[in-house]
Amino acid sequence: MAKCPFAKSHPITGPSGRHLGGPYKIVHHTTEGSSATGAFGAYKANRSDPHFTVDGTTIYQHIDTDVAARALRHPRGTPETNRDSAVQIEVVGFAGAPKRTATLKNVARLCRWLEKTHGIPQVWPAGPPNPAVGGRDPGGHRRDCDLWGNQGGHFGHSQVPDNNHWDPGYSKAEADYVLFATFDADGAPTNRTDPRVAPLLARAAVPAAEVAPEVMEDHAVDAGEPDDDHGEPDSVEGVHR
Repeated sequence: MAKCPFAKSHPITGPSGRHLGGPYKIVHHTTEGSSATGAFGAYKANRSDPHFTVDGTTIYQHIDTDVAARALRHPRGTPETNRDSAVQIEVVGFAGAPKRTATLKNVARLCRWLEKTHGIPQVWPAGPPNPAVGGRDPGGHRRDCDLWGNQGGHFGHSQVPDNNHWDPGYSKAEADYVLFATFDADGAPTNRTDPRVAPLLARAAVPAAEVAPEVMEDHAVDAGEPDDDHGEPDSVEGVHR
């Protein structure tokens, strides 16, 4: 059982089944909303739970990382991206707006634990996710099936094959921070002056968006698994049928 020791357990609809193989990877999403509570309602309505939801105060764990989540789009007949050893994190916030520093601190701390627990490389195999441009989808996302299937590391939702959303829209400072910030056992930062970490810490803790962000209204709706859930037996641990 892989449960984060500093996360708060918050099960909702359960996993989509067992992981089918492939190297472990972390997928970064944004909730496209301003509260974890609002995201929980969307997950329940659409059976689109991630493994974790993270805001500035709490890391919520919905699903054990040893089994698969539901937050990726999986059209019938396409590769089962949810079940390809993908650990999924929903970051409370918007792809088109800057993320709160406290939220990203929790994301980075969680990522260090996931990397250690599952042997995940500290790298963006497809490059950092493309940042928003004027609060909107910048386009040009790299969704490489071979890269996704064969390399572990960190991916944006925008880099997952057969998906069309563009989150998390991290800026360079945000992408560097979640990849390189380190913490002690109590969660205190240990490398604040690292040149890959310092730029994020130098900006406002609650940065203002320069423009109103484009919101992906279907973010939680356009996710999950086909109705047959791949024929998994009812006895798969934690799966609600």
